[in-house]
Amino acid sequence: MISTLVCAFVLSLVPAAEAPKAALVAPDVCVVGGRCEVKLTLTAPAEGASVPGWQVTPAGFTVDGQACAAQGDQPAVALAANESKTFAIDLGPALKATKDFELAFGDQKATVRVLEPAAKGLKFLDEAAMPVGELEKYWVVLDTVRGQMVAEFYPAIAPNHVRNFLELSYTGFYDGTIFHRVGRGFMIQGGDPDGTGMGGNGTKRLKAEFTRYKKHVKGILSMARSGHPDSASSQFFVMHGASPGLDGAYSIFGNLVRGYAALDAIANSKGTAIDAGTVRPAEQQVLVKATVVKIPANPDDWRQGPDGKPLPKAEPTPAPQSK
Repeated sequence: MISTLVCAFVLSLVPAAEAPKAALVAPDVCVVGGRCEVKLTLTAPAEGASVPGWQVTPAGFTVDGQACAAQGDQPAVALAANESKTFAIDLGPALKATKDFELAFGDQKATVRVLEPAAKGLKFLDEAAMPVGELEKYWVVLDTVRGQMVAEFYPAIAPNHVRNFLELSYTGFYDGTIFHRVGRGFMIQGGDPDGTGMGGNGTKRLKAEFTRYKKHVKGILSMARSGHPDSASSQFFVMHGASPGLDGAYSIFGNLVRGYAALDAIANSKGTAIDAGTVRPAEQQVLVKATVVKIPANPDDWRQGPDGKPLPKAEPTPAPQSK
């Protein structure tokens, strides 16, 4: 989910009628120590405007009522008549919050949720160091150019696929890759380092972990593969709609906790037709960063469905089923 705030940007010593209007897009989730990018669009009135430079830096925001950063001596930003300018501002380096906080710009407010990154030195592929039960303690934040998606996993159903995805996310394998194939009402597919749909994680292949307990419905994460059931590597897809034909034929390993707005935006991309109603987006849909995080103390409080409403409490998942 992305919070969109619109407010009047009141400048000191400038009449309110001449102040530019500001539209602020704030992230739903920030990871401690990571990026926390907000987008600020200023639109000048008919007379134009001049904005103090520090107001388009972290210093222009407050966190729980305190200035996010000290004011600097940045040059003023000039706006011509009715001109709009958008600024991408990374609050991450200035943030000290370790729990959910209230972000404010002017008189507008938004709650930003906070997740802690996984500790350094973890070995997700080492079953001795990371038993199946430990895999349940981690989520992944998928930070894309269209917003964030947060995924939980089903290690009881697909332990090896969960290990693989966590390891690739943890080591930065997915950072900068694209969703090369998307289909509205179907799915978005990514995880190919080549961006062609033909690449993968070297020669490593995963044995199929099909299940009859989960279905390919909106928000489900499943692994792409070639014709052989045991050919999944790094490519994965996130369902944008129900597709019963995939059930029992692809390994489901996770589900979105939140972030359906980003999923919708990517799935609705325009592009060159491929097959099965999918396209290669004309504008690259980049997965900027995949970050492994600790599951929060209150995971059920985080879960939101496609309609933005809370999901029911997660139920335990059965053991993997043979294909």
